[in-house]
Amino acid sequence: MNPLSRLLSWISPSAPVDPDTLAGLQRVVEVVDKVFAMTPGFDEKLAAPVGHARGYCASLIDVLPPPVDIGRPYFATDALVHALFASADDIGDMLAASAPVRDYLAGPQSRQGDHFFALMAARRTERKVLGAAMQNGIMATDVPQSLLQFSDRTLVLPAADPETARDSLRAAAFDSLLRTFAGHIELARVAYTSLQSERELERVRQRSRPADSGVNFPSRYIAALDERLRQQFESLQPDALVAELAAFLMRPEEALSLEPVQLWVTRAGVIQGENAREAGAASIRLTELTSRDRRRHVVLPVRIQCDEAREALERSRETRENMLLI
Repeated sequence: MNPLSRLLSWISPSAPVDPDTLAGLQRVVEVVDKVFAMTPGFDEKLAAPVGHARGYCASLIDVLPPPVDIGRPYFATDALVHALFASADDIGDMLAASAPVRDYLAGPQSRQGDHFFALMAARRTERKVLGAAMQNGIMATDVPQSLLQFSDRTLVLPAADPETARDSLRAAAFDSLLRTFAGHIELARVAYTSLQSERELERVRQRSRPADSGVNFPSRYIAALDERLRQQFESLQPDALVAELAAFLMRPEEALSLEPVQLWVTRAGVIQGENAREAGAASIRLTELTSRDRRRHVVLPVRIQCDEAREALERSRETRENMLLI
């Protein structure tokens, strides 16, 4: 019996688990550690935390804005698209660089409609510069300004319709939580191995000292290492990990959160404050995600024309071929 079948067999008919929570328990086994499926009471201890975390992830995705049209025509007409890209060519570069988009367009699902839906992610930065600006009706130079810039633009999770795209985002958000915890386990195991090596090295050093040296500090140090190893070993046992994961999933906001951001930006990318309307700035709304690596990314559901994406891929292919010929 494989681990997932064992997990299913442990779920009691008298205490049914809803399908969404059951799917979450299966992902715990697949993403975090397969040993969980062989831990007695695994499903009972994690059903409520998994359900809580899945609900939290669904609520995060539900507050994301509707898909925004991304494409060359919108660079000139949409203030948000204009702010996200330095030029219209950058849109094509992003499309061509996305492996998920290439795979999607190569499959049959791309023929279901003229558009596809995806999640765009990017890093937001503000660069301090000196520039010209109106101050009290007078044009002044060397005025401190902040330029809004975006980098590392990428597209992930393409889908044929908004509903499928949202389902994929909910699943990806929950997987992000699980990978955060899996990373924690991996670090703990590396630390345990390092402690073992440190203890063995200290034992070698102690054996190399003369018996009549009168130094007893190494013995105390080894005893302290043994105690740390014992504690680390106990924390890595399946029961302890299940309890720790349960506590982690009850606080998902500490590892995954969204924050709305509103900025007033000119066509030149200058962030404006009180004089935003006077400077002709447009209001743009962003959503920033803080994920397991603690870095912040702007995330935006988008809608893209399949033909434009195919053209971008073809241009990229032709450019690579020309470079090879040169």
